[in-house]
Amino acid sequence: MSKRSMMALCATTAAIVGLANPRPVQAQADQPAASAGNGMEEIVVTARRKEERIQTIPLAVTAFTQNDLDKKRILQVSDLARNVPSVAISQSESDQNAPYSSQIRLRGLPGSVVYFADVPLGNVDYNAATGITHGTGTGFYFDLDNLEVLKGPQGTLFGKNSIGGLISIEPKKPTNEFEGYIEGKFGNYNDKEFDGAINVPIVEDKLLVRIAGQGQIRDGYTKDYFSGKEYDNRNDQSWRISVTARPTDDLENTLIYDGYWQDTNGSSGILTYLNSNKVFATAPLGFANVPITLGTGLPLSALTNPATQVATYLSLLKTFEAGGQPSLAFFPTAESYLKLQQSIGVREEAGRSVPGIGKDYFYGFTNSTTWDINDNLTIKNIAAARIFKELASNDDASISLPILNIGDPTNNRGWGDNSVQYTEEFQLQGKSINDKLSWVVGAFLEFDHPLGQTDLTSTAVGNTSYYHFDNVDRSQAVFAHGIYDLSDYVSGLRFTAGYRYTWDYVSVQEHGFNGVDHVTRDPTTGAPSNCAPIGYDNNCAAGSDAHFSSFGWNLALDEQLDPSTLLYVRSGNAYRPGYTNPQVPLQFQSLKPEHVTDVEIGAKVDWDLMGAHFRTNGDIFHTDYKAIQVQQLVEVTDSQGNSHAASLETNAASAQLEGAEFEGTFIPVQGVEISPHASYLYSHYDQYPAVFGAQGTKPPFFYEPKFQFGVVGTYHLPVDESVGDIAISADYSWYGQQYVTATIGEPYNIQPSYDQLDLNVNWTNVFTYPVDAGFFMTNALNTTHVQGALPIYTALGITSLVYNEPRMFGFSLKYRFKAAESEEAAPAAYTPPPVTPVAPASVARSYMVFFDFNKSDLTPDAVSIVDQAAKNAGPAKTTELTVTGHTDTVGSDAYNLRLSRRRAESVAARLEKDGIPSSEIAIVAKGKHDLLVPTKDGVREPQNRRVTIVYDGGPNS
Repeated sequence: MSKRSMMALCATTAAIVGLANPRPVQAQADQPAASAGNGMEEIVVTARRKEERIQTIPLAVTAFTQNDLDKKRILQVSDLARNVPSVAISQSESDQNAPYSSQIRLRGLPGSVVYFADVPLGNVDYNAATGITHGTGTGFYFDLDNLEVLKGPQGTLFGKNSIGGLISIEPKKPTNEFEGYIEGKFGNYNDKEFDGAINVPIVEDKLLVRIAGQGQIRDGYTKDYFSGKEYDNRNDQSWRISVTARPTDDLENTLIYDGYWQDTNGSSGILTYLNSNKVFATAPLGFANVPITLGTGLPLSALTNPATQVATYLSLLKTFEAGGQPSLAFFPTAESYLKLQQSIGVREEAGRSVPGIGKDYFYGFTNSTTWDINDNLTIKNIAAARIFKELASNDDASISLPILNIGDPTNNRGWGDNSVQYTEEFQLQGKSINDKLSWVVGAFLEFDHPLGQTDLTSTAVGNTSYYHFDNVDRSQAVFAHGIYDLSDYVSGLRFTAGYRYTWDYVSVQEHGFNGVDHVTRDPTTGAPSNCAPIGYDNNCAAGSDAHFSSFGWNLALDEQLDPSTLLYVRSGNAYRPGYTNPQVPLQFQSLKPEHVTDVEIGAKVDWDLMGAHFRTNGDIFHTDYKAIQVQQLVEVTDSQGNSHAASLETNAASAQLEGAEFEGTFIPVQGVEISPHASYLYSHYDQYPAVFGAQGTKPPFFYEPKFQFGVVGTYHLPVDESVGDIAISADYSWYGQQYVTATIGEPYNIQPSYDQLDLNVNWTNVFTYPVDAGFFMTNALNTTHVQGALPIYTALGITSLVYNEPRMFGFSLKYRFKAAESEEAAPAAYTPPPVTPVAPASVARSYMVFFDFNKSDLTPDAVSIVDQAAKNAGPAKTTELTVTGHTDTVGSDAYNLRLSRRRAESVAARLEKDGIPSSEIAIVAKGKHDLLVPTKDGVREPQNRRVTIVYDGGPNS
């Protein structure tokens, strides 16, 4: 990075801190963790494989609870783009055949990894050989503990290597409570949705089960003009069964079986541009080499038909002798279909030449075992097997002509993707050097291979090819990560370092297609009728192997200036493996690895101003991106001189990406919350492959808006508590223009900016009953905009566009049930620290002692409360004190129980010091219980980070 860039980064960060924290910065080492006093909800994440407050980690993280996902209608990965800074989701019509199928880019970088229950979900970025994109669709976004989006290179803490970042989805684990919920939603387009969960403790503390599921059926919003068939419909269901076994307090095993099924008509695409003069080949007819075009001229079929062959030939000759340009056309009616499409609008398609289908079946088993050997050493093992099955077909021209079709349900003999993924991750987690060093070391293995026959059918300008593939990938790595507390030298200072080394192996076997000559197969027997001899055996097969390896690292330095202010600088390095593809021309068969190095400077600040509460998190970053893998559909010429389209990948040169991100929360008055977010990204290629025919040598990145922002406003109606809580929210997002191609001659190369307004009304605890009701409306202004494109005008003479959903609205009703609470003194109303001692009165029978996050040492305020409790015990004639510890972490239950017991023991030790006999003190450890409890002012506070002291047994108690 240049000195000027570094100075700009530092200056900008200084400005962020100066604006966000106008008050003097003072050390407040003994104060409780931030959030207790300013009404901001504490968010606990596991972004670094341990439970931490999001405001204290030196990393750009956006986190959502299940409640957040429901309110924002985040149902699939593409919905994150309007809710998270620097997230871009590129979609084409083929991508939308399956809602899970989207290319995810974080800060302009592909190769992002999605985790479910700590298991990476295959290749979420496009696979050049298969055309399949594994990702996260509607099958995962229900009954979750949280969803976290981490930005920047990852790999020194997580199993899979990632250059752009990762998305971590954490499902709810079984608990020790009998409880659950059931929810139904209904809306326009005949929308019907269901989800629910039930948690059953089979054997208390030992065997716990949680079952959850969801489903949706909805009509499509795009129709076929001729058949009336609906596209963009929904028909899916998901399920999850989790079983937690805890034979001992220090050993826990969780087994998850989850699945997702979808069977729809696929998505829609609207033909927008068509070049009927596009020439694909020539026909040598003696008097001239007559061009064969997409749609201009006499029908090519008439020349090949013996009944019309002579008449067609003479007509062509007559045109030539008259000085005209004779031509033959694959599809002479193409122009009429374009005119029809222009007349019917974007919510209807001008027919299809192949039925649309989007069928997916995913399921998997995940087993996670945690053994807490002691408070300083934990062993964790995560093993999983996941099955991916996908069958999709689509007409990319979206007219009744086979210009470009992917898949053919009538001739497919198997799934288009049929593969299995095995992963194994072993970790050692620990603390050393008097708890100043926390560390993780681990090893990771992923093995992907075909599960059965995988067949794909493709048709380009009427030429149909059948082929299948047998690809095997293996990735293995070792990694280590450590965080060292330097507070002995500088208060609040921490240093983070991590290292990783990865080995990747790729084996590709392709049958029936070599990228230069199509191999035509009999649709009944599948036998090849013509085989290209180059590099192929008698079965028209080719294969190649490759292996790659590289290191990666992460470094960070952060300082907690006070409990409300964190400053940090971090840098990371990661690589994305290359690939080998024998079905393309020789110069494109080997793809080199990509390498990324970034620097990020950020600040996270909670602050108050004139009674209003603010949270401002901002960062700026610079990324060096080398050997970039780029892909494009181009026109190639085979050995017979015929032209056709081929999808090619190669390495561009390097690029630099710079940007800034902001996320905030403002609470100007009680009951009002405003949450804005924004990002800026400047990116361009230093050089782009000349073979792709790009405009200029340094085009911008594709599907990456330079600006994007949004704001969510929520207002809680001032109604009585007996009515419940009624919240009205509006969510506005704006997505900047983005390039979709740089190819010379493409008529559609920039996708315009667009915005969206969503509305929600949520009524929780309706009239104090465990019932929630709601109303939702997405795209409230019913705007129509492009959200994806297939710009292949220069390659095949067509460009089709994908449009957004129209206005969707509906109502929801949710019922929550729970077993009757066991008898336990209810916690007193919470008073944010610092806490004044409870008045010495005999009526005071319950005391609450609060702790810093993840700590068991008594703070000075806690000591005063315990002393007061001991002093009041005598006048109250108490014979027993019950000391109950609670925790608020998201770690294992065994860890939570130990932490809550240590907290209770700390209080008991202080009581003994104050003269209370140990025989009169009963210690109870509850572990994690009721994580966040609403206080009297409606703010969710960490009441679970407490020890309660309850008088019991005395005559005046």
